[in-house]
Amino acid sequence: MKTALLVVFLAATGFAAEVLPPSLPAAGVPLWEARWEREKLDELIALVERDLSSGASGDHALLAQLLYERSTLAPDDEAEAYLRRAADHGFRALGLPGFDAGSRLSEGELREVLARTTDPAAILWTAHSWGLLLGRMNPFTAFLSLGKIRAMYERVVELDPGYWGGSGPQAYGALLANLSDYGILFGVKLADAKFYLEWAILLDPTYLENHLALAWEYARRAKDRKLFEDLLRQILEAPLGDWPFWNRHAKAKAAEYLAQIDRLFR
Repeated sequence: MKTALLVVFLAATGFAAEVLPPSLPAAGVPLWEARWEREKLDELIALVERDLSSGASGDHALLAQLLYERSTLAPDDEAEAYLRRAADHGFRALGLPGFDAGSRLSEGELREVLARTTDPAAILWTAHSWGLLLGRMNPFTAFLSLGKIRAMYERVVELDPGYWGGSGPQAYGALLANLSDYGILFGVKLADAKFYLEWAILLDPTYLENHLALAWEYARRAKDRKLFEDLLRQILEAPLGDWPFWNRHAKAKAAEYLAQIDRLFR
């Protein structure tokens, strides 16, 4: 998987594509399909929120995803508010009162909740949002949360490793890469992370976030400049394909990381 040509070839072989969420209101379809535009995504979030508040329909997991996606389009000083709202709705999708209650659960209690949950979307977007909030928390509190987030990604992998382009193995691999920074404390090596990151690419090479994760989380830590650069250039050369929101995000981050390559590999 070293060239963009292979990605183009594999894209024609039937890998999963982004699909409309079943709970999406009809009025939200055109907004969903253009949600990489901030204004469209804001309209879509408001629409789903109205459905939830009316009690007629709505989907906390979908709203968690949309708010998480909105955080990627926000300046850093605004991102935290979106992530907290995303985590709040994510924990509601898991049957809990919200972020505060969910984050206070012990790891054992959380695993009991996860064992009852069969929707990978509810778990994935909650874990994504909570994970990014850790860097904004008290370091001790954040450290104690790592095992819980690990349990969430393990459950996503167990339920459906191919969900959302292989996001479960990709996120689990990224978390393991970060845990490897702590040495033997978590019993994780960088090679363990590489296995899951490469698995995600095998599950869906057209989902460019998978290549981005292998570059940033593995190649950067392994000091493999060639792999890092090859992966990022592959992302830039690949078509947007069937993941328009996240492949745009991957391309933007790839360009950003390439611009920093000399600093990253001193």
